[in-house]
Amino acid sequence: MSSHLTDEQQRIVKSADAFADEFLEPIAADLDRNGKYPKAVIAELAKHDLLGLVVTKSAGGTGAGFTAHVEALQRLSQTCPAVGSIINNHTAASYAISKWGSEAQKTAHLSALAKGQALGAICVYESGAALGLGADALLGTQAGTNIKLNGKKAFVRNAGVADTYLVFATLPADDGKTAISAFIVDAKTTGLSVGVAAQTMGLRGCPVAEVTFENVVLDSAARLGAAKDGAAILSETLSVYALGEAAQTVGIGKAAAKHAAAAAKHRIQFGHPIYSLQAIQTLLAEIASDAHLAWLGIRHAAQLIEDGAPFETEAAIVKSFLGRFGAKLLVDAIQVEGGLGICETAPPHFGGALPLARLFRDLAGTTLLETPADFPEALIAASL
Repeated sequence: MSSHLTDEQQRIVKSADAFADEFLEPIAADLDRNGKYPKAVIAELAKHDLLGLVVTKSAGGTGAGFTAHVEALQRLSQTCPAVGSIINNHTAASYAISKWGSEAQKTAHLSALAKGQALGAICVYESGAALGLGADALLGTQAGTNIKLNGKKAFVRNAGVADTYLVFATLPADDGKTAISAFIVDAKTTGLSVGVAAQTMGLRGCPVAEVTFENVVLDSAARLGAAKDGAAILSETLSVYALGEAAQTVGIGKAAAKHAAAAAKHRIQFGHPIYSLQAIQTLLAEIASDAHLAWLGIRHAAQLIEDGAPFETEAAIVKSFLGRFGAKLLVDAIQVEGGLGICETAPPHFGGALPLARLFRDLAGTTLLETPADFPEALIAASL
């Protein structure tokens, strides 16, 4: 795997950096406080071609590929991880449709998603122990040639602002058991409703809510892939999503390290900047090392996706690694800054808002909201 970026990828990185400086830096702290969906910023993302990086040019995207996507996501998340989460959920839906969709489905949905004319979301998790279990499980039944969905999905990001939902439901299978199927569902479909947005610990501005399906009737054109493909679509879509969250986590860690290093150069103890102390250098070195190793794994998995090779084990390894070490990136950065590290605002002589507390909350959202770090271990062990 080459670590060098192509000219096009470098252009996208520069565009993401410039976008973060112009559009995200001015709103990041306020977005964290008010939690309002940043509609105008998402529209600007579309104008800057940052919503369709994984969609081919023939389908209306930029065709830049998954490496460009994680690079941009990591850069944007250094400034505003909430916007990164909106993009990541949208991209996971776009990826699944681009890989498993029929030509008619691609024509109907991909161009609009890539150009920001529609926003995507994935509906995966439920309140039960597993999909298809529990009183609110989303279940499908045959209604003539159609499928009728009833139940709820929990922790849906982009809920209420998405136009296109990629929905995973449990249906009866031919062998008398049950199986997962994937469907593309328009947000305006009769019977689909969105609950009140949750007040989340971090990633505020990326809406999270429950989505209810009450006698939602879908025809055969709504099914993504064949009936037997549902489990594979679910597994790969979650792996793509996990890589995006990993890129966000690394971006958050890099932002924290940069801020902590600058603070260490200005914080004087015993007549010298604390940056000169070995203990401080060790903390900063560990942040940089963990972020670097995670990023190598992300880039490797992204390249596998572009090569059309299996990548789910590599994505699981990255998710597992950051499940253990992701929070440490912020803990170490906060330790460098001491008491200021847990403050939201600085004393008057420092000026401005302090980002580490916000970034710490955001990082909890990139590593904990949907699943704990248990599913990666099972997948990694199976690969052995």
